[in-house]
Amino acid sequence: MSAADKIPASPPSGKISGYTGLGIVGIQECADPCHWERISQPWELLATPLGAGPFHNRKTFLATPDCILYHESFASRVKAQALSPEGMVAFAVVVRPGARTSWFGRPLHERGVPVTLPGGVEVLLEAGQEHIMLLIRKTLLRRHLSAEGYAALEAAAFGRLLPADAETLGALAARLTGLLTRTHGAPEMLRHPAVIATLETELVTGLAQVLSLSGGEPRAPLSLRRRGFDRAIACIRHADLATLDTAALCAAAAVSARTLEYAFREELGLSPAAFIRRLRLHALRRALLASALGESTVTELAYHLGFTQLGRLAGTYRRTFGEGPSATLARPNRDEAPRLWATQPVQTADGTGIAARG
Repeated sequence: MSAADKIPASPPSGKISGYTGLGIVGIQECADPCHWERISQPWELLATPLGAGPFHNRKTFLATPDCILYHESFASRVKAQALSPEGMVAFAVVVRPGARTSWFGRPLHERGVPVTLPGGVEVLLEAGQEHIMLLIRKTLLRRHLSAEGYAALEAAAFGRLLPADAETLGALAARLTGLLTRTHGAPEMLRHPAVIATLETELVTGLAQVLSLSGGEPRAPLSLRRRGFDRAIACIRHADLATLDTAALCAAAAVSARTLEYAFREELGLSPAAFIRRLRLHALRRALLASALGESTVTELAYHLGFTQLGRLAGTYRRTFGEGPSATLARPNRDEAPRLWATQPVQTADGTGIAARG
């Protein structure tokens, strides 16, 4: 099977209900990893399908101003590097683990909840993997948790795992699934600010109750390598990818090039330069998919992102995505899938004005 066979041209689809600026519920169906990257914002994803079989991702989600909750499943194996959402803590509750699923290069721990502070993430998701993701703004967590509880959460997040046994994981999964079912069954409740506040409080306090967040051992100081990595990721998040280079990244991280190299390979499995190149390449693909034929050219979009050797770019692009840049640009610009977070109004089947992030 060729790379082109693995990345079909099918646009994403789905449905959405809810109210602009308050809460939305929806379902995403996606058969293209690049579309998956785009509709999964506020995650910044770089996806690489692995193995045989077509890519397919399905999300059932609830989004409020300070939380995103979704149940997600995968039909094929995929590897992804990512920037997790800024200002949010991400929790993963495994529903059906894949045999070779890993988190930061380590097997997914069935006796705990993987948790990530804002930063870089590497995951390998096996075919058949199902999990529930919960993203909560740090400000909301601080508002509802005690100082000791938040410190315990942060300490666990630096270790990337909240310990929990199978019974606890099952109870948490059932609680979160129930909340998704309740809001999808009666989306009209999301028009009320009081309901949104109640749902957000329920998510935080329920998480704290099930996982028994309490004061524990203070976290150990981060290593120089980890601190440099975190500063580099913060720099990348706000940098102009067209001009960012490793020298600027080392300066922002306040570590040597060798230290940063080790840090990136340990955390993301890539060198800093390779990670920047992947970010730019995937940004180009998303720009090509978003452009109507005749609106922009491959050359213009490539130059805008700082690519100068267009022949080399075309070869790298084809090896990565299974088609040339021109073929991507020629695809019909149809994208009906709802976004996890909304900023622009979209008309839904029931006539409700909803928002969707582009």
